[in-house]
Amino acid sequence: MKVTAVSVETLELAYEEPFVIASSALTAGPCDLVRVETDEGLTGYGEACPAYEFTGDTLWTVEDVIGEYLAPATIGRDPFRIEEIVHIWERELWTVGNQAARAALEMALWDLQGKALGRPLVDLVGGRTRDGLPEVIAWGWDEPAALSAKTRAMRDEGVSIFKVKVGDTPERDEARVAAVREAAGRHARLTVDANQGWYDVATAVRAIERLEPYCIEFVEQPVRMDDLEAARRVRERVDVPIALDESVREPCHALAAVKAGAADIFVVKLMKSGGILNALKINAIAEAAAVGVMVGNMGESSLGLAAHFHLAAALSNATHCDADVPWRPGGLERDIGRGLKTELRDGASVVAIPEGPGLGIEIDCDAVTAQRVERTWHSDGQSAPAARREG
Repeated sequence: MKVTAVSVETLELAYEEPFVIASSALTAGPCDLVRVETDEGLTGYGEACPAYEFTGDTLWTVEDVIGEYLAPATIGRDPFRIEEIVHIWERELWTVGNQAARAALEMALWDLQGKALGRPLVDLVGGRTRDGLPEVIAWGWDEPAALSAKTRAMRDEGVSIFKVKVGDTPERDEARVAAVREAAGRHARLTVDANQGWYDVATAVRAIERLEPYCIEFVEQPVRMDDLEAARRVRERVDVPIALDESVREPCHALAAVKAGAADIFVVKLMKSGGILNALKINAIAEAAAVGVMVGNMGESSLGLAAHFHLAAALSNATHCDADVPWRPGGLERDIGRGLKTELRDGASVVAIPEGPGLGIEIDCDAVTAQRVERTWHSDGQSAPAARREG
């Protein structure tokens, strides 16, 4: 089997409501839908949800990098030789950054492999270590009363894991976390994510100490992504485990974080790592260093989320997964994929791993057509950007 064509469609997926975090207020997610066709009639799909502030990708650079560099180097090659193809991207084309572009095209190749073999992606990356993922709800900055009401509603539907975006003032952060904890109940699992918002060690330590009484499992990215020394110092001074997200993008960053003693957990996201191959390498580094892994996401559609869920189901070292689904409150107004589902197991909402071949997701062509966007330029010479949601 050989790759015969690659195409990219640029979309903007609107959210039901703004999602506010320490770095921005997000109203929609940029989405590059990648199609890879073969000489055997199979089509594989991948999705990029670029994050300029972390990796330098945008909706338009993904399209350009795939079209000008990655696709020409992939066409004519066997999609089962992913390691070889990625090596060409990284070592012959000297592709720097552009992790979302690489992740989306690589994702489509994995989708093709699964479809050719008639097996789900999880079977290609190690096989299942779990049969489902507990559903997670992530709340952005909001008034405590609103967070309390939304948490109660989701608790009544079986959700028992909540993530609260913090990184505001320690006082406002505590008020939000307290509201969610009270509404979720004492047995619910609770994590927080500062998205680099606390900046310095002293503020991070003060904020975490205020949140410790609410039994949080870990704190994500308390300080700047490029300051591993600050992360190490925070980790030394608090009792809550520290997870690094933005700091750990590719395997070299994972190795640096291990050497610095800066984290208890690495957050793995395909849009940061550059794809499943690099995600597996990050997990190997983490496991060798007795560091846990959490599989996150960037607010993708069902297509991109499915890739993360297959990966999480295969990693025994993955102690947590942000298994949030796009149809919950604040999610996508219109998903472009079909195939994810949740079910109640012993009263808890669980995301099932898709059983179909490859990613196991069917593309909603009407939803794709309705959400296409084209590059536009304003009179001041600035390209109109698309917003993004991070899970």
